[in-house]
Amino acid sequence: MTFAKIWIIILEKTERGTNVELTPVDLKENGALAPKIKHLYRTAFPPEERLPWWILRLNAARRDIGLTAWMEGDRFCGFTASATVGTMHFLLFFAVAEELRGMDYGSRILTAIRRQYPTVTLNIELLDPAAPNYPERRRRYRFYRKNGFFDTGYHVWEVGGKFRVLGTCPVLDVAQYRKIFRKLTLGLWKVKILKAEDDYG
Repeated sequence: MTFAKIWIIILEKTERGTNVELTPVDLKENGALAPKIKHLYRTAFPPEERLPWWILRLNAARRDIGLTAWMEGDRFCGFTASATVGTMHFLLFFAVAEELRGMDYGSRILTAIRRQYPTVTLNIELLDPAAPNYPERRRRYRFYRKNGFFDTGYHVWEVGGKFRVLGTCPVLDVAQYRKIFRKLTLGLWKVKILKAEDDYG
């Protein structure tokens, strides 16, 4: 059974005390959600960090690769682009709908994914104090740490530049990481992974 076919339900109490369902819907099951995902993808990530949209759409038809909309009833809450190799599930892209940010939707999506996969890995921007968006980078790093991710101590040079690798397992399986990246980019981009000299803590 694939991730797209497993309906993970996270329950939370609303102000009225009713339960709200959050479910993943893969484009393999509902292609009509593609425009919503595409719009969020293009507004949430700068051009230099994005893959061409046609690669994501092509990947969406492949086994063990998902382009997934996260829905709360009829409401589009966000999306993930991901791939699985062995025991590792890699989040290439993850974004919450702009109007829902800061409302715990990101944590709920990550909780659902972590329940499904033993190891989840992703990349974040470097914590460079000279970066113009340094406060945002710090907030993003704290968000992932709060949600059970560790600093693996690795840097990666990939499509959008240089990033830090985080994972739910503090020890990175570099071989699996390379395989996943080749799968997601159709082998068109090479990835360079090196042990970092600094420690994010």
